[in-house]
Amino acid sequence: MTGSFWLLLSLVAVTAAQSTTEEQAKTFLEKFNHEAEDLSYQSSLASWNYNTNITDENVQKMNEARAKWSAFYEEQSRMAKTYSLEEIQNLTLKRQLKALQHSGTSALSAEKSKRLNTILNKMSTIYSTGKVLDPNTQECLALEPGLDDIMENSRDYNRRLWAWEGWRAEVGKQLRPLYEEYVVLENEMARANNYEDYGDYWRGDYEVTGAGDYDYSRDQLMKDVERTFAEIKPLYEQLHAYVRAKLMHTYPSYISPTGCLPAHLLGDMWGRFWTNLYSLTVPFEHKPSIDVTEKMENQSWDAERIFKEAEKFFVSISLPYMTQGFWDNSMLTEPGDGRKVVCHPTAWDLGKGDFRIKMCTKVTMDDFLTAHHEMGHIQYDMAYAAQPYLLRNGANEGFHEAVGEIMSLSAATPHYLKALGLLAPDFHEDN
Repeated sequence: MTGSFWLLLSLVAVTAAQSTTEEQAKTFLEKFNHEAEDLSYQSSLASWNYNTNITDENVQKMNEARAKWSAFYEEQSRMAKTYSLEEIQNLTLKRQLKALQHSGTSALSAEKSKRLNTILNKMSTIYSTGKVLDPNTQECLALEPGLDDIMENSRDYNRRLWAWEGWRAEVGKQLRPLYEEYVVLENEMARANNYEDYGDYWRGDYEVTGAGDYDYSRDQLMKDVERTFAEIKPLYEQLHAYVRAKLMHTYPSYISPTGCLPAHLLGDMWGRFWTNLYSLTVPFEHKPSIDVTEKMENQSWDAERIFKEAEKFFVSISLPYMTQGFWDNSMLTEPGDGRKVVCHPTAWDLGKGDFRIKMCTKVTMDDFLTAHHEMGHIQYDMAYAAQPYLLRNGANEGFHEAVGEIMSLSAATPHYLKALGLLAPDFHEDN
């Protein structure tokens, strides 16, 4: 027989082996996706129950559900690693296998994984339930609602400073030792997954390989971030100087004309969003305000109206209605029955077509925009709900936020606010 014949026979054998491996991988993933759907849903539901009713019993149930999920995922990840990605030609199968081969927190020992979950639960509880005693009213104020209202609306320098420092003294001192341990465990988990540290692990979410022209590395991400920051830095410096000048008029003895801005004056507990400074910094004082909070209050808006209008917004651009389960199961306002809850707004894709939002909504423009943002997450969740479990996620973490934020920005346009009757028809829009 000729050498060509043996070469052809070898190629046929290799192709047959690849086909067999691929069929086995397909069967394995189908079984995984079916089993993962149920276990993941139970874990997510237990987490939802804890976040909407913080009790020791719900913490225990959440930990038990997470432990079952972690044990299952760890075993399935180990089994997935027996398949060589080089032998898989189908890109959809390969992407799922690659995701499952990534161990995540299951790379830690069972003891350390349990400890990490305990730390996360404790930090969440401290953050959500921590309170500061108000010396003026003798009332204990939580972050939401309570201290956040002071940070958003008070113009009293010392009261804002009290809220800022009091929150950190009460909550921060409890969180610090837990957070330090959390960092150690997350870095250990990242290194076990072949990353330098947890930051490198995070950046890996933006990395794309094997996609031809769409390949993207962590190094490229860092370069793009640095380039983008360099582009916006001159504008940011001008904005910073402008806000500093305006704050000097309100707090003349507290602001340096050349120094930094005191973070507790910037409108929220973290100095992140400066939107609550609008009334102090608006450049054209006689121009009608675009803040429609007062109009919403005068028109008797409530949380349900805010979310119903958000739903109409998405339907108007040919996206689907929220499910009935969304309206039945979401927590759109702080419960009035005394339950302790995590008020921070979040969108939830629990699985099995169960989509929810958790938010202690107030009738403000800020929460009006947040509702559109969170529902943007839900729309994205619904868009990929038919995908296999391992592909049911955003392109990356930033993409999910971008989808939510672009909806929020669209909802802030005068054209949209006029259509809702929240701005006068003759409101002049800037070009």
